[in-house]
Amino acid sequence: MRFLLLLLGLGLAAPARASSPAGGIEPARMQSLLQGFVDKLYLKAFRHLGDERDFDHGHVLYAPGSKAPVAILYHTQELAKDEPPGSDFGYLDASARNWIQWVDRGGIENADAYERREFPDTAYWRWFQAERVPVLREYRTIVDKMLDPARLGAETSESLQLVFTRFDCAAPPSPSPLKSPIDIKLPTGERVCLALSAS
Repeated sequence: MRFLLLLLGLGLAAPARASSPAGGIEPARMQSLLQGFVDKLYLKAFRHLGDERDFDHGHVLYAPGSKAPVAILYHTQELAKDEPPGSDFGYLDASARNWIQWVDRGGIENADAYERREFPDTAYWRWFQAERVPVLREYRTIVDKMLDPARLGAETSESLQLVFTRFDCAAPPSPSPLKSPIDIKLPTGERVCLALSAS
């Protein structure tokens, strides 16, 4: 499954962008941000938090020329295209797959509002539009390079992927990728424990 993500170009990572496991976002802030995202979009954009088939990652976007995180680009239901409609991992809403969450203010918006209207006129960008964009569109995916850096106020040439993997809260993994794993409460009341890693 992870191969598919790399094939689609969703595993874009910035080398040594930030030293913390959350790409420059403090763990307590990351937990607060993810809890806010879950509170707003659970059962609207995803069903299974921490499961790669449904929702297990986001991409940190940075201020231009800085290591300061500006936003997180989340991708939900990434593999739903290949699932039967109405199944447990099928689309809830195919138009609700790409989300921007602002790090400072925590607001959440559909990433569609930040898509580029045009791309730079270079050989690379012509290739990107011809070869990559059609595949990404097939999967209803907006990657960082498809976002307009001017409207977003963040770099879109580099991002750091954060992966949050679900584990049994009674048996945390050892060694844990975080000193304090992320602990999320679903609107149903269920507790979900997540280990966070960056790639």
